[in-house]
Amino acid sequence: MIALYLLEPWRLLLLVVPGLLLALLYLSSKKRSESAVSFSTLGMLEGLVEKPRRWKSRTPVALVVVALVLGVFGFARPATNGVDAGSKAVVVLAIDVSLSMSAVDVEPSRIEVAKDAALRFVAKAPSNTLIGVVAFDSNARQIIAATDNKAAISRVITALQPGTGTAIGEAIYAALDTISSAVDPSGGTKNAGTIILLSDGTTTTGRPDTEAAAEAQSLGVKINTIAFGTQDGTVTTPDGQVVSVPPDEQALSNIADVARGKSFTAATAKDLQAIYDSLSEAVVRKTNVHEHGDVFTMLSLLAMFVASALSLRWFRRII
Repeated sequence: MIALYLLEPWRLLLLVVPGLLLALLYLSSKKRSESAVSFSTLGMLEGLVEKPRRWKSRTPVALVVVALVLGVFGFARPATNGVDAGSKAVVVLAIDVSLSMSAVDVEPSRIEVAKDAALRFVAKAPSNTLIGVVAFDSNARQIIAATDNKAAISRVITALQPGTGTAIGEAIYAALDTISSAVDPSGGTKNAGTIILLSDGTTTTGRPDTEAAAEAQSLGVKINTIAFGTQDGTVTTPDGQVVSVPPDEQALSNIADVARGKSFTAATAKDLQAIYDSLSEAVVRKTNVHEHGDVFTMLSLLAMFVASALSLRWFRRII
């Protein structure tokens, strides 16, 4: 459904004009009624004046009020947003490759399931979608720039391997850089972008993820987050310690809230695939603003013309 909105809604204050017109017409009609009652003989008045039908006398006035209302709405600049058919959506898959992603609470492991779900997303992506990949552990790096070469994207995703540390904030900044460098070759303009960030942890190094999310929000880039894994996940550190690695759902939800995206949780491969499938239809594309003030202006003039024509025909006067 196409939503109509106003670029200058404050101009609706001018609706007071048709409101005042209705008030004046009401007072004028009331005054004429009082004058008619004061006429010496009502029977004589009815014989002298042919009383017009009520609907005839009110129709031109109603049309004038409608014309004024339509004119005010046109002046308020009604508009709709439409997807730019020539633009390409840019999606950056920011994938956590920290040590915790090697947990096997989701078989065969979190990282393998995450890679499979990302590959499925890439395979199903529309042809007009550019996909970039950012991997992050103790640092974040762009694995591949935004491209529509699905084979190349799939190769780099397949090659991902777990490291140590979790730099979610740095991953968001790297993803923003990937989006900003994606240029529509046909128009030379920046494409709209979406970040899909999958992680099972909390930021442990690098810049704060809240600051990075705020930067994304200021640039109009949405971040959809996926907290992946179960509360039972564990990993063995390089020094032989077994550490519990439950996903930090709240931290990832906060990122999505700041960046006006959606947050999800997935504890199974099926859950994760369903989330990626839903997000494939929610990527942000460049939109154009289409104004419709001329339509309202045309309707306003038409209503005024009909009001004048009817008044001229019925009462031999314009309005």
